[in-house]
Amino acid sequence: MDRHLHQEQMNKSLILVSLMFLIVCLSFRGISEKRDINVSIYPTFNNEKLILNTHQYITAQKDTLSITTFKFYISNITLEFEDGTIYKESKSQHLIDLEIEKKLKFQLKDISNKNISKVMFTIGIDSLTNVSGNLEGDLDPAFGMYWAWNSGYINMKLEGKSSSCTSLKKNFQYHIGGYLPKQNASQMITLHINRKNAPIVIQTDVAKWLNKVALKDTPSIMIPGPKAIAMSNWYKEMFSLYDEE
Repeated sequence: MDRHLHQEQMNKSLILVSLMFLIVCLSFRGISEKRDINVSIYPTFNNEKLILNTHQYITAQKDTLSITTFKFYISNITLEFEDGTIYKESKSQHLIDLEIEKKLKFQLKDISNKNISKVMFTIGIDSLTNVSGNLEGDLDPAFGMYWAWNSGYINMKLEGKSSSCTSLKKNFQYHIGGYLPKQNASQMITLHINRKNAPIVIQTDVAKWLNKVALKDTPSIMIPGPKAIAMSNWYKEMFSLYDEE
């Protein structure tokens, strides 16, 4: 009888050890199925690398210009996988600034190893974040992308110089934003991924925006409103996935 009881206890112990081993294996498998994804922004002008201050560019409107400032917000990043499941980044606000190299890249953490079919994001800051009072990190007003509580954040800022401009210093300035009803200039972008398990490189070709702008007629937009919304509809066309191949 004791011998039978001893054997039964050994069997139970063996089952327990096996279960623990299986749990550990599944845990490691779960870890291995997660990854961090690097996201980088590649600003260009007519598919050539965009360089501030020193380079001149020509638009389809025959405007010759140089760009001195180019920065904007990417927020609410969502990934859609081939099986239809979704990943949404929490606290998703990233300031992109061509003048600061480290502001041209960021990481998405703990992403499933499944193939991604779409990348979706907002250009700008949504209304909820605008009124949340969170002025930290990339939302810090010290970055020069915040107007005031009633106007909110600047979604997109582009500044430069052109002989086409009629101002004394030949400047053009586009500070595009607005989150209140009838002033909302945020834009949703959806990009389809063809290459699998590769870093995400988002190209922003400023030529696709400025080709639609006559600088002599519209050298400046600095407040929310219909003109800012119209401009945001133009610049949303400059976003695409960059493929080095």
